[in-house]
Amino acid sequence: MPRSLPPIPANPAFFIDFDGTLVQIAARPDLVDVEPVVRHVLESLDDRFGGAVAVVTGRPLDVVDGFLPPLKLSVAAEHGSVRRDAKGRVHVDQRGLGAVKRAAARLEPLVEANPGLLLEPKLTSVALHYRQRPELAEACKMAVEAAATGVAGLAILSGKMIYELRPEGVDKGTAVAAFLAEPPFAGRIPVYAGDDVTDEHAFAVVNDLGGITIKVGDGDTAAQYRTDRKGLFAWLAGAA
Repeated sequence: MPRSLPPIPANPAFFIDFDGTLVQIAARPDLVDVEPVVRHVLESLDDRFGGAVAVVTGRPLDVVDGFLPPLKLSVAAEHGSVRRDAKGRVHVDQRGLGAVKRAAARLEPLVEANPGLLLEPKLTSVALHYRQRPELAEACKMAVEAAATGVAGLAILSGKMIYELRPEGVDKGTAVAAFLAEPPFAGRIPVYAGDDVTDEHAFAVVNDLGGITIKVGDGDTAAQYRTDRKGLFAWLAGAA
């Protein structure tokens, strides 16, 4: 897999993951640092390419906005189950709301008994973070699987030191496809950058469409190219 990135297309649509891509991963989700270059590059790309820039993340929508003011970009939040389009309309997949609440309640005893674990409730999903307790990875996996047992309509998504329960049939790939069916993304060449296994759904969609996929960091991937955050921002700055 080449580490040197290709020329940026004349008519790109940018889709960029948040944690591990736009910002470095922190011990807790609320502790990430948004460097000034992040806002500068995003704003410049958004201006130059007519708003064809979207953040694609597992984070809640309001949290993304809280990290990026005054920018208010298109965002696929909660792995696509909450999506704000370029016109500012928010689309929410509500199919699994009750199932998520029931599963989250089943996880609360594990978190209460193990300081350092973090249960993050969101609008349509719930995430169990174990970055501060990596030795509990297997226990967290078993607890999430048990929490989802017998609860219809839920999917388990694993990422870097995290397990997430979300509605079935929604992922970062379906979110990217939804954006590409709408202006200003429609008709453009999609470019997707991400660092985690949760980005693989989007890599597959963008690859199928003849776009550009970039893996940030190490790990097995379907992405066509690989770089680090420094290399990604240098490349994006060249387009901005």
